[in-house]
Amino acid sequence: IEVMEIEREVSGWKIVLNTTEFFCCNNTEEFFSSLHTLGQNMYAIRMILMIDNHNYNYSKPRYSIPLVEQRYHGVFPYNPNLGCAWRFIHNHLDGAYLPGRHHSRHGYIIYDYPSFILKFYFSPWNEQSKARKLQITPTLSKRGVQMGLQTHYGQSPEVLDIRFLELSNLTQDLRHNPEYQELFPKFKP
Repeated sequence: IEVMEIEREVSGWKIVLNTTEFFCCNNTEEFFSSLHTLGQNMYAIRMILMIDNHNYNYSKPRYSIPLVEQRYHGVFPYNPNLGCAWRFIHNHLDGAYLPGRHHSRHGYIIYDYPSFILKFYFSPWNEQSKARKLQITPTLSKRGVQMGLQTHYGQSPEVLDIRFLELSNLTQDLRHNPEYQELFPKFKP
């Protein structure tokens, strides 16, 4: 995997994210200090799938405000082992990832500190997001197609809309989740 070749050029802690994924924590200094204190070489950081609620009237995204402050509906990883809802941070030579980077041949533990990867999966749900997903589908490898990744990116705007509506029914308003509030204190009551 090309990503692991790049990782081998870097020393220290490494995390590989897609362009739609954002690592969020309250205090990066405390976060990295805790990695050393816990004494492991690899941690799984839980992932929240950000999916707009189709019944909520979001305004258009504003580039002057972080997206994580503009969208707050998603699927919280109450049991991250289901679906491997995480990304890894590690200090190995490389991540020894399996396809998709949700599995590794290295041992790891799930990191429970209030930090998350926010994956803007079907959020913001607009024409630009649809076009971007549809742009990815033709670039999938044969292995990616065999793994069913076209389900994530869609084969047509209509198929994407159906998938969005299915997933949208699973979302919750994360502003009411205590761990999310810990991460984003402005949402605390």
